Amino acid sequence: MTVSNLNGALLVKVYGAREDNERVYAWFGSSQIHVYDSDLCEVDVFTNYDLTEEFCPQDHLSARAERFIDEYEDEHFMRAPHTDDIFYSHELDTGEYLELQ
Repeated sequence: MTVSNLNGALLVKVYGAREDNERVYAWFGSSQIHVYDSDLCEVDVFTNYDLTEEFCPQDHLSARAERFIDEYEDEHFMRAPHTDDIFYSHELDTGEYLELQ
């Protein structure tokens, strides 16, 4: 996939701590939000549905898509392996609190 395949997207958000581990979220105004890896290969798709609402205007759909992307990314972050907090580890090892400096 090339970057031009994102043409027409109404909302694009990129998350990731490293260039080779980015996730690109694209919403084209439909009921689906597409998730791509850093090579822009689709790795997941989820819906932009809220079953409690009936018809709503486009700007409301865009805000909802952005909210769903943030929630999806939060879940991805919580499932990811984490390293030790360097400030906490340093303070525990040396007694020196780096964040005060």
